[in-house]
Amino acid sequence: MSSPSIYVFDCSHASIVLNLFVKFAEQIDKELDDARRNLLQTALPSTSGHSIPQITPHLPALSPLQDILLGACGENELLPMNPELPADLFTSCLTTPIKIALRWYVLQKNISRLNPNIDQDMIDKIPGTVTDRKSMLGELNWIFTAVTDTIAWNSLPKDIFQRLFRQDLLVASLFRNFLLAERIMRSYGCHVCSRPALPPMFEHRLWNAWDMALDLCLKQLPSVLKQTESGIREPIYEPSSFFADQLTAFSVWLGENSLLTTTDERENLKQPEQLPIVLQVLLSQSHRQRALDLLARFLDIGTWAVHLALSVGIFPYVLRLLQATSDDLRPYLVFIWAKILAVDRACQIDIIREKGHEYFISTLTDVRSPNGVRALAAFNLTCLVDNYTKGQEELLQVMPRVVDILNTPTRYFRETSALFLWSTLFLGQAWRLNSNACEKAVLSRAPDTLQSLLLAHDSPEVRAACAYALGTYLSSSTSGNELSERRSEQSKEAATVLIESLHDGSPLVRQEVLVALHHFLTLFTQSTTSGTTVSSNINRTNTSSLYMTVFDKVTEAVRTVAATDPCYEMVQLAETIITDLQKPVQTKFFQWCCSRFRVSNTINRDLGSGISQQPGAFYNEDKDDYFSRSGRYWRNQCIRVNPSRLADFQHMRETVFQNRISNATPLVLRLHPYEDYLTAANSHGNLNFYKFDGSPCLKSTLKVGSVGTTINTLDYINAHDRTLICVGTDNSAIRIFDESSQRLLSSWIALYDEHNHGHSSHHLRSATNPSNTSTTIPTSPTRFVVNWNQDLCRIYASSTEINYIALWDVERERCLYTMDTNSSSSVHCLISESNGFCAAGMSDGTVYCFDARSREAPLPIAPPSTSLRPHSSIISLNMDTNDRLLSISNLGQLRRWDIETATNAELPVPQTSQHVLAADVHSTSNVLALATTNALQFKTCFGDLLFDIKHSKFAQVSCLSFHQYRQLLAVGFNDGSLSMFTGKTNSSTV
Repeated sequence: MSSPSIYVFDCSHASIVLNLFVKFAEQIDKELDDARRNLLQTALPSTSGHSIPQITPHLPALSPLQDILLGACGENELLPMNPELPADLFTSCLTTPIKIALRWYVLQKNISRLNPNIDQDMIDKIPGTVTDRKSMLGELNWIFTAVTDTIAWNSLPKDIFQRLFRQDLLVASLFRNFLLAERIMRSYGCHVCSRPALPPMFEHRLWNAWDMALDLCLKQLPSVLKQTESGIREPIYEPSSFFADQLTAFSVWLGENSLLTTTDERENLKQPEQLPIVLQVLLSQSHRQRALDLLARFLDIGTWAVHLALSVGIFPYVLRLLQATSDDLRPYLVFIWAKILAVDRACQIDIIREKGHEYFISTLTDVRSPNGVRALAAFNLTCLVDNYTKGQEELLQVMPRVVDILNTPTRYFRETSALFLWSTLFLGQAWRLNSNACEKAVLSRAPDTLQSLLLAHDSPEVRAACAYALGTYLSSSTSGNELSERRSEQSKEAATVLIESLHDGSPLVRQEVLVALHHFLTLFTQSTTSGTTVSSNINRTNTSSLYMTVFDKVTEAVRTVAATDPCYEMVQLAETIITDLQKPVQTKFFQWCCSRFRVSNTINRDLGSGISQQPGAFYNEDKDDYFSRSGRYWRNQCIRVNPSRLADFQHMRETVFQNRISNATPLVLRLHPYEDYLTAANSHGNLNFYKFDGSPCLKSTLKVGSVGTTINTLDYINAHDRTLICVGTDNSAIRIFDESSQRLLSSWIALYDEHNHGHSSHHLRSATNPSNTSTTIPTSPTRFVVNWNQDLCRIYASSTEINYIALWDVERERCLYTMDTNSSSSVHCLISESNGFCAAGMSDGTVYCFDARSREAPLPIAPPSTSLRPHSSIISLNMDTNDRLLSISNLGQLRRWDIETATNAELPVPQTSQHVLAADVHSTSNVLALATTNALQFKTCFGDLLFDIKHSKFAQVSCLSFHQYRQLLAVGFNDGSLSMFTGKTNSSTV
């Protein structure tokens, strides 16, 4: 017999025969090696140069060592001789396992049975067939398969399990039966043997579940036999609860292990022994939905769970289920396949061959399905076309329908952002390096749709995906030999839109835009150096001129990015493009998007209300973090409800500390509203962190990275939870850092135009004298003005050099619109409220107000019509506790503004000849602080002087800031020192 073969030794002393066979096989294997070596030596060419025909002997391809051997007993053991069992008991176990299992079970006297009156004759009359799972005999066979599969998977090394239980159906069936033979033969003192050798499995606890299933079945047997004797062809009986019980056990395992918080804990989990049973249950229509739900939640643990499920053989089960038509199964199936494809793309071939992609197409295009489910289907289709030409060809037909999805108007971008993201990435991968797909894309106007989304969509990830897809479109154009006229025009239009998107507020978007522009520059280089790149029916001169215009704009835009972008990665990318155009430039955006399906606990995020909540299936990403955030919430609540009042400031004269922190002048100060530290932005472009007692924090310095610029603004974002720090510099750049890790999270230029990085519809404020154009008025350095609104997640930005205010939505990372001041004076300070109200304090002492609640355009609130007395520049604009604006000028003038009536009134405060160096208003106590050249004054918001602290050092004040709730005031000085004031005692000196 040729190898590999299976040999069964059903005889006494079978282990002796097995060992002799192995020795014989080893000898044959050695002889085969020698024969192959001799053949190689005789196959050398002759020295005469003439080939001599030789007859090559046929040698076996595989060694007999690959044969599978099964023996009934050990070397010194005899076969059992029980007259109530067949003589070939071992062979009967291997060929008719259910029949022998029932006979042996009835013979056992040490097992307590529910019905001890069952005899052998009744066993032989159990109705049904082993292939019909709905019959009693078929259900027992199904349970037996699940039990033996599970015992083997939990007991054997993974490589041996794959070889014996997954590579061949006949071998798998034989070894499942071999496990039963081991158990039965052991009861008669025989130790079965095999090659490959297997560990003992006869005492596995799942055999108890098998015994219970047999007992419950036999308990009903008398009733079933009476029905068959009465002529009932399909007797009624209660199906076994085995699978339901095992699913419950699996659910308990999930409930216990879903609370694990760290990756190490998840990766070191003990595998759930019921996993093979869950796969078997997928074959049952009655338990299928519950099994899919549990399987989905198991895969949601992470890549460890996906690899474990693949090792047990999940693939053929879930592939077969793609033929199912039940809508209830869709959420689970698309989620399970998303988890699998995110880890193993080798499934592409089988899915396409079995037409499984049609299931995902129908799910994606079914508007009745939840958007989260459709997004998962889009991700699965994206994986099927990723670097797989056959998948691209099969799914080319879907492209117009995906474009229709992207053209569907949506009211709330969060509802469809995942669907739009993966629909866009599907297009990007479908036409990647596929010229035919690019031509089809032009016909369906897919690039036009992506350009519109790139400019207008609210989700930064969707905009980045649009830029990525346009980049793959342009790179596919560079890989072709000929471009149609429409594709040439389309490439030019795409480049124009991409240039505009370099002003996007998201670095993620800008990076993908830059890569796409690199592909356009490469396309231009090929189109001007190769005569075969552009179609012959296009006028070559006109085409070159057309591209040259866009090429120059793209080149200029890339150079501008290299010179001004606040993101270091963007600068590096732009410099690489400038220095070496032929160098491949790419990002990890697509891989990053796919990686979100490899992380844990995403089922509620991806499916949401599309799934049912299972008992015990509570998922918490980090329970320690949950408790710490809960603690912060209650602490912050106590701080907010017990703020400092006006009376607390009557004697605010004690100096908590006075330190010279560095040689750099502190320019902006902010006291954290909930934590006990402050942040100082200095003239060296760094942020310094100090505790309220003056000692430096553990991470005391953060380098902003704005060389040659000055920090003008500083704000805390999400101070109530995980604090972020927003820094604005005089080049209109905004940078957002994570306070704990000091990592740069986002950065962008908030004010730009076509030539001077400002909005193209606005102009820089004139700095020349209208009466004498030859005389230039001296101007102070440009100052960037920013207001952060925590409630609306918005940033209002302006500058002393422009006449508009830009409104940025930080969550969307895009500019919603701009608000014109239509004034020759400049903006010096900004304030906004959660109701959408925004006000700007101007250099001429006026205040401009806007209603920014509309997403389309702001509504200007007219400034007062009555003429104002000469009012110096506003340096501070705040809201008092009565929701009225309070402006402070650089000469100490106080003016209250009533927004509802559009009126204002100057408070009766004596105008001082001393210049006010800095000012701030306490948010809860109606107290303001003014630093003049010789004193630090504390006044009420009605102009009444509470007290002042006189000292010549105050002439060096550079900035000051109140704590938002507490009775604390921080003051910075030009010599690099800081002072902190509180109101605990009566101290009259600094």
